[in-house]
Amino acid sequence: MTNFLTLFQRLQSELGEAALPLYPEAKAPRELILSQALHPELSKDAATLIFKHNRCANLLDPISLYPTLDALGALKAQILQSGRADIDAIRLIEDMGYLVTQLLSDLDEQSLDRTENPLTEVRM
Repeated sequence: MTNFLTLFQRLQSELGEAALPLYPEAKAPRELILSQALHPELSKDAATLIFKHNRCANLLDPISLYPTLDALGALKAQILQSGRADIDAIRLIEDMGYLVTQLLSDLDEQSLDRTENPLTEVRM
């Protein structure tokens, strides 16, 4: 299972360091995103919401697909309702959602495959 920090490192790798620069010494989700990010507040909000929706206590806690997508969806809805929506900000959230789906769905399916046990005959 992927942890919170690893997810953001992989997002940085896919989105680029200019879009999502990370502070490697961070101890909290808002500290993880540097202020040089293309959308620093949006990126910090995304990190905070993903952290909270996955009920993380630290940056190395595991995360899963659906709580992460819920966090990004809530952020997108918040931006659209606030009237401060800008196309680049919405695109960043959507790109993050796409990448999260790519990065985490395979892992979730693998964990499901590992827990499946074939049904055995029940005798009474």
